[in-house]
Amino acid sequence: MAEDKPRIARLSAILTQLQSRQLVTARALAEKFQVSIRTIYRDIRTLEQSGVPIVTEEGKGYSLIEGYRLPPVSFTDEEATALIIAEQLIQKNSDQSLTDSYESAITKIKAVLKRSQKAQTEFLVDRLQVRGKQKKNKTSHYLIQLQATINTFQVVKISYLSLEKQYSERLIEPFALYTSKENWVLVAHCRKRADFRAFRLDCIQDLTMTNAYFTPHPFTLQEYFEQCRKKYFSTPDIPLSQTATTFTANQPDTLMQPTTVQPFKLIGLSVRTINEVGRADKEIAQLWERFMAENMLEKIPNKVDNTIYSLYTDYEGDHTQPYTVLLGCKVTDLTTIPAGMIGKSFEGGTYVKTTDKGDLTKGIVINKWIEIWAMDLDRAYTADFEVYSEKARNPQEAEVDFLIAVK
Repeated sequence: MAEDKPRIARLSAILTQLQSRQLVTARALAEKFQVSIRTIYRDIRTLEQSGVPIVTEEGKGYSLIEGYRLPPVSFTDEEATALIIAEQLIQKNSDQSLTDSYESAITKIKAVLKRSQKAQTEFLVDRLQVRGKQKKNKTSHYLIQLQATINTFQVVKISYLSLEKQYSERLIEPFALYTSKENWVLVAHCRKRADFRAFRLDCIQDLTMTNAYFTPHPFTLQEYFEQCRKKYFSTPDIPLSQTATTFTANQPDTLMQPTTVQPFKLIGLSVRTINEVGRADKEIAQLWERFMAENMLEKIPNKVDNTIYSLYTDYEGDHTQPYTVLLGCKVTDLTTIPAGMIGKSFEGGTYVKTTDKGDLTKGIVINKWIEIWAMDLDRAYTADFEVYSEKARNPQEAEVDFLIAVK
């Protein structure tokens, strides 16, 4: 009997997966439970023989027959606790519709908890507090409605007040949603502009469902971000596939030239990261994606020009320690900083400068930094940066300046 217990638990868990998904593949189940696909085939046959009506779609996966209902699933103490913690996090979310819908759902879930679990969760609520910079007031109300239109392909009419206080009415085709810090952002095809645009939900003043429907757009959110990058140039930190030999051959100038940088101000987007394997390149790539997707070049006030600076500052030590990346443009002053962006002043100082030219999609930026990290420079670790001017507009033949602060 002892040997049967793991399989009994797995069969029960497979039933839960079948209830929670429209279609489940044998491969996905095998990976989840760390067994072979043949074992999953045997488990499915066992469930079928016990009377569970499982539909097999050849080459696709498994599902429960329409209309079949199983008794409510039970929750472990750890799962019940996780639900209560999630409730506290959702309550801090900026969108009222998401908060309301989750509270309704969690009330139904609490109804199936065991009596002891209900007592534990009620006790835990008084011992949990989510702190942070989240605003107390809800800033948007349309997240749930909009996520529904993404599934139904329904055209929506919105009244929109931009961060620059420009009012407009748009007919849009909702495509995707993502969250950035405190704000939810809708990616949609704007019929007025005949192009895709990013709309902050807290800027939507009114929303009306129309009776019109649109043809689904045949690409993914990731592909959309890729298209955004190509409007200017590809994300400079990915991929990391270029070999050292190729990298060296493509360098037009590896000489470090002493220079003085005057004080300057930047406004843009930021992220805190560290040069751990797979982390910094991913988080910096996401920062570039957001910068392009939200048309930050058009939104930064008091710009000096359209040159983009990728600045690294607030080091906790050397380049192996956490630091902040600020992606933005030079500005004349910091009197107006749009919500969601940050502004910083930098003192400038003594720097060394080098320039690299090549294909941004083949890792010239990260490879250059690997070369810089290996140099014997007396670095100050105050603020280092890359400069993407007009010479960087062609991603295949981009010219990028690197400036490193030294003592």
